[in-house]
This record gives sequence, C-alpha cells and structure tokens, in this order.
Amino acid sequence: MEDWRADFQLMMIAAVAFFLTDLDPRARVKGSRDGLGAQAVWSATGRPLIGNLTTVTDSLAGFTTLLVGLRLAELASADEGDSPTNAFLIWEQMAAYVRHVVRGQRGFFGLQRTAARAAKAGSNGGKVHLSAQPEYQILSNQRTDGLLGNYTAPARASGLVAPGTPARLTPEAAAFVDAVYLPRLEVGWGRDARHLVRELRRDRVVFDLGANEKRESVANIFSPAMSPQEVDFYRYHLVDGGPIDPTEGRQRRFAILLEARPADSVRPSRPYLMAIADDAETRGWGDIADLVRRVIACESVLAPASLLFSYLLGRNGIHLDTVVADLRSTWGERVDSVDPLAVSAMPGHDWPRIAEALAVGDYRQLIRMLAERNGTVMRERGAALAWLEVTDQDQLRVRFRDEPAGLPTREDIPALWWYPYFIPSLVSVLAAIGKGEA
Repeated sequence: MEDWRADFQLMMIAAVAFFLTDLDPRARVKGSRDGLGAQAVWSATGRPLIGNLTTVTDSLAGFTTLLVGLRLAELASADEGDSPTNAFLIWEQMAAYVRHVVRGQRGFFGLQRTAARAAKAGSNGGKVHLSAQPEYQILSNQRTDGLLGNYTAPARASGLVAPGTPARLTPEAAAFVDAVYLPRLEVGWGRDARHLVRELRRDRVVFDLGANEKRESVANIFSPAMSPQEVDFYRYHLVDGGPIDPTEGRQRRFAILLEARPADSVRPSRPYLMAIADDAETRGWGDIADLVRRVIACESVLAPASLLFSYLLGRNGIHLDTVVADLRSTWGERVDSVDPLAVSAMPGHDWPRIAEALAVGDYRQLIRMLAERNGTVMRERGAALAWLEVTDQDQLRVRFRDEPAGLPTREDIPALWWYPYFIPSLVSVLAAIGKGEA
C-alpha cells in the first residue's frame, strides 16, 4: 500500500499527459475560466480511476452515433476524392434529427438548431436539408464542436477508433457495427445500407422527417432495448476501459462499486464517495479506496478555493483587512471541512499551502496565495498580467472581472462539490447500459 501512495504523484502527471484533450474549454465546469488552474488538479486526480471518458462524453447514444457514422463514412469514401468527414457530418445531422423527432432524446450536440429546424420542417413538407456546408451544420463548427471533436479521442482511448487521420474504427468496432447496426439500416436503405452510403456522398441530402422506413431504420439504431451483444460490447469498451485501459483494471472495479450503490444524482457528493471508499475497503480494494479518498480530499480544497477566487474577482479596490473580516464573518475562524488528507494529496507547491491556509483559517495568507497561484497560471499561459493582485497597500487589484459571485455560507461549505473528476460521465454510461438504452 505504501508503494501505491509513494507513486501517486507520478500517476497524476502521467494521467494529464495521457489525455490532453481534457484541457479544452468543454472540460471546464459551470462556465469557470479556471484562473487557478484547478482543472489540471481534478483531472489528474480523477484519471487513475477513469481513464477513457471526458466531462462531455456522457452519452452512450453519442458513442453509437460516432461508431455508425465513422463506419458509414469509411464506406462512403471508398472512392478516391470522397470526404469521410463530410459524410460523417451529414450522418451526424441525420441521427440528431431522428434522435430528437422519433426518440425524444435531449442533451446531444446541436440540439438547439436541430429542434428549431425540425419545427420549421412542417412548412417544407416535413423535409430538412443535410450537408457539410456551414449553413446546414447543426453547430457553429460541427467538425470541432460535434462528435468528431469531442468523442473521437475518448473512443480511441477505449479501443474503438484506430490511430491516425482520418478517424477510422478499429477492426473489432467495425465488425460490431457491421453485425449489429448495418442490418437495422438495411430495412430502409437496402443491403449493407448502400442507399444511405450513396446519399452520404452527396453535397446535400434531403431527408424526410415524416414516418417512413428510412427514418425508422435510423431510429432503430437508438432502440430503447439494447441487445446482449451491445451491452457486452459497450461495457467492455466504455465502462471497463477497453483493451488499452490505462487504469489497469481500476475503472472496472470502480464501476462495480458505483453500480452496487446507485446514486440519487450523476453528480458526486462527499457522503456518497465516502461510502464508495468504505465499500472498496470491504472488498479488499485498498487502491480504489485511496484514490476515491484523494478525490474527496482534493475537492474539499478546490471547491471553496475556486468559489473564493470568483468572489475576490468582484472586490476590486477593497482593502485586504475588509475581505478577511468578511471571510471570518461568513466562514468562521477556519474551514473545518478541509479533509486532513488534503495537504498531502494536493499536487505541486501552491495547492498544499492553500489547503493548509483554509484549514487553519489564515485568510490573509490564503488570499495572497490565491493571487500568487493565479499569477503562476497566467504566466504558464503566456499572459502578461494576472487577474488578481494584492498591492503593496494591501488592496485587491482586479484586472479581469467575472460575473459577481457571493460566498457560500459556513454551513454550505461541507456539501460543496464543484468539479466532476469524470465520474458523472461514467455514471451516465453505466445507467444507460443498465436500462438497456443506447
């Protein structure tokens, strides 16, 4: 067990390096611009438990759309000069309209435009136009902001997409699509979905949203009832981490614990994860228990520190003594909910000091350290100036003003949970598989 603890810092560094795609704006939480660099901390802390999913890959239907689309795009681009990317974008649009109109699904990329255009389709005989041209895309930039931009790397980490460009399925994933999904499309689109493949080669496709065999065969891809083959396939690749699982089996065991103790919400909480850690100990999975407790410890610092930083960005020109007095009035003499493990669990030089200042109630030093931390983050990003600075006259100088934010109450702090650690995505995929829903 001691060897595990000693190696944890190296694991966190490796986790960040393994999955750089999490460092994009979509991984940020609640609109935060992450002036403290908290994302690198929670991301690295969550990676040893969940190695393949990101904050936005929480839809099993999204993975299904990606796999079927990449296979169809490969077939459509068999002739030299055909674009697999354009074919995929048309398929993604078609799937979005069907998921919205037939299955009533929500939460997928491009829902707003899809719903608006579907509503207007009645005046056009129930037909919509599909194309890779910008005016027909369901996102401002469907290539980067849709499934290709968000799901390809996680699918590759799950052993579903092969290395290289353009994105293509692994042989196992291609065989799965051929065996499970192409037969469903054949009802409306002919053997091996050849008519659909032909349509995907066009510059523009007219698609009828009214009830018809073509629409229904696409809807069958997203059938509420999943076959045993689908359940086994998705469980292995998405829940267990697939053939190149970087967690070396920890994700599979963590998922077992999550399934055995269903949560009321996909978002984690301290009491829930404490119970998960205890369950792990009971099963003899001390490594899982340690990692879950590190998540709890990190969040006990990251959540109040991030909210305090947002509050400080609205206090330009205020004297440090005034802010400290406000903190003592609201939070008391110290933040008792800081986990005792936090000082040793937090990475780097700044975060352990921030954890200790929170725990002992050294608010004056805490504010200075948050400003210093922001300065370090800005320099690492190549920015000339920090957002927050404490002047020689002990006044706050704010250069970047975010939306005004209040302080949580002392009673609310223990229940704060601000960052995901990729857990909601795993919970959502587990729930979809458990319900048999793609």
